[in-house]
Amino acid sequence: MAHDTSNKRLGLVSPRDLEALIRDLEEIKPWRGLAKSAIGYGVFMVLAIAAVYSPYPAVSIGLAFVAGLIVTTLMVMTHDAIHRTLTGWAWYDELYPLAVSYPLLWPHQTYREIHKIHHKMNGSDENDPERVQWTEEEYAKAGKFVQWYVRNQWMVDMFVLGGIGFIISTLSRALPFARHVKSMRRALIVDAIGILGVNLTIYGICISQGLGLKYFLLYLLVERMVGTLQQLRAHAEHYGRFGKAAHYFETQIFNCRNIRTSDLVSFFYNGLNFHSVHHAFVKIPFYNLGEAHRRIVAAYGDKCPVLEEDSYLQVAIRAIRRPLLIGETDPGSAVGQARMKSVNSKRD
Repeated sequence: MAHDTSNKRLGLVSPRDLEALIRDLEEIKPWRGLAKSAIGYGVFMVLAIAAVYSPYPAVSIGLAFVAGLIVTTLMVMTHDAIHRTLTGWAWYDELYPLAVSYPLLWPHQTYREIHKIHHKMNGSDENDPERVQWTEEEYAKAGKFVQWYVRNQWMVDMFVLGGIGFIISTLSRALPFARHVKSMRRALIVDAIGILGVNLTIYGICISQGLGLKYFLLYLLVERMVGTLQQLRAHAEHYGRFGKAAHYFETQIFNCRNIRTSDLVSFFYNGLNFHSVHHAFVKIPFYNLGEAHRRIVAAYGDKCPVLEEDSYLQVAIRAIRRPLLIGETDPGSAVGQARMKSVNSKRD
């Protein structure tokens, strides 16, 4: 396997110039995030209730399928709420994610603490709790079963572990930090109480009307959908990207990929297909990430460290065919091909 010998220390645009370049795009327009999240949540609730109460199994499954798509984009918006860029209103960005995540058993408060650490460590510290890619050393020390998992990570995470896998990994990654981070301990307790209370209430209502089992089965359908789509996004954002650059902003740009996709998919994932931009400038709301991306690319010209690739599906297919460890070059991407040519030219 080829090793990444490229020089990531570009430093072609200064941090001050980058900040000045996007400063006007950090303005938050509360009504845009409010409209998308509130309308989406209202539609989801109508579909979910209709799915549970419909006497026709096929109708229930169809309604649950659509509800799963909608709640997936609602879950993505809880990420924006973490950064206070959904509406900019602290109370709404604090409460909205709980209404979405707790019925799905998702420990949002805990994830919020983990995500803050992720933004600090991304690309610069292998202890990053959201690192999706294994290192060569970790793979070498692992047993045969774990090595098989690493080679098949995308398929297993998306289609087997799904949303439940996300929940388990979030909690397992939070526990080591909880030993010495008070806010993490508090988040774990709040999530446990909130998730238990919300789900006892929901199941209490459903069981009292003879719908407990039906609700549980429909939850499993929604969990599969949300888990698959969220695992796809989480892996595509960072897989195959790790290493420090000249300064913080370039490190964040380098350690993510932007994905060229349709306006509909970008809307669905709330602009996070521009993930390099989000990591470099977390104060930019979702509706301005595309413009920020265009400005950054223009500023760097042909030396831009932003990796752009076509579609989530293509990224997934290539990674499934050729899994990578940190320290390797991905020859399937344009950047990887350029690095391989550089390595080969040096050998010649």
